[in-house]
Amino acid sequence: MPTDRIAEVRCRLPDRLKFNYYADRQSPWLLARLMPDEARVAELRRAGHGKLMDRAALKPLVARSGGLLRRRDVSALAHADRFEGLDEAGRAALAALEAVWAMDWSDFLVTFTDWGTDGDWRHAQITREGGSLVVQLGFPSDHAQLMGRYLGNDARAKFEESFHPVRLSGRPTLAWSRVDVDLTTGEALIEEVQSDWLRLVAAEVEWLAEADARSRDCRAHQAYQRALFARYARIWPQAMLLATLVVLRDHLGLRRVWMHRPETGAVLKGIEDVLPPRSLYTALPRSFCFAAVPELPEFLRPRLWRRFPRAARTRLRPVISAARTGRPVFWRLDLN
Repeated sequence: MPTDRIAEVRCRLPDRLKFNYYADRQSPWLLARLMPDEARVAELRRAGHGKLMDRAALKPLVARSGGLLRRRDVSALAHADRFEGLDEAGRAALAALEAVWAMDWSDFLVTFTDWGTDGDWRHAQITREGGSLVVQLGFPSDHAQLMGRYLGNDARAKFEESFHPVRLSGRPTLAWSRVDVDLTTGEALIEEVQSDWLRLVAAEVEWLAEADARSRDCRAHQAYQRALFARYARIWPQAMLLATLVVLRDHLGLRRVWMHRPETGAVLKGIEDVLPPRSLYTALPRSFCFAAVPELPEFLRPRLWRRFPRAARTRLRPVISAARTGRPVFWRLDLN
């Protein structure tokens, strides 16, 4: 992503963005962005949206809908924290909202930075020349109390990789995504979804247990790890991807979002040693209704071949061959 375009995109975004998340908030948000103004439940199932309607956040609304869903009711669930559309919401939507409001909410904080703009972009795991927009997911406000209870808030430096795109002040970064945005074509490519914090906490606990499992320090870290993982280990990928989509669609107006598949992503980003967790590039996009397609993002097509030095272009041939023979090479999500 050209560096001047990163600056342009960041000018269109706020410095920070409050992002409230409840379990499975992505289902109503996605359905509201995939369905027409109203549709029969049976039609939505035939269109492949049944897996969204069968999830916890939407199930009460679908059950009371009488077989007909309105997008404004679904959207009211997706934006339950803003109390939008209550005047127009039907009884089914109001009942579903009551269930959503009773859920456990997390008040994440989204911030932005850039990545790969101050060095050789080929070593920054970026698909095209330039850099990436980084969407950072900061811990909810209650994490400071959790961390202070067991470790003290000055312990955060042990769980942050300073050479990764994390905030070193303010709320710690739970996770981040790196994105290539093309405002001309109205597309974006999610390059990476990652979290260091939980991994580094687990590594610290393992090291302390090997040194002295009975020490107060070890027991405190173990207690913190249990509480941390119970609250965030399952939800951080969903919250991170939804926050990214909200930024791309609701704030930048982009309607087509791409995401790397594991094999082609490793080739295009030059990853040769430690591969990222496969589930983040298979199960996660699939659960968000991304479709596996034998296509390339439009803004990559004229540049992709030139992105590789001549000696390394043989690595790209399997990607081009897969696309030409109809095998999936990217994930794609089209939103209305």
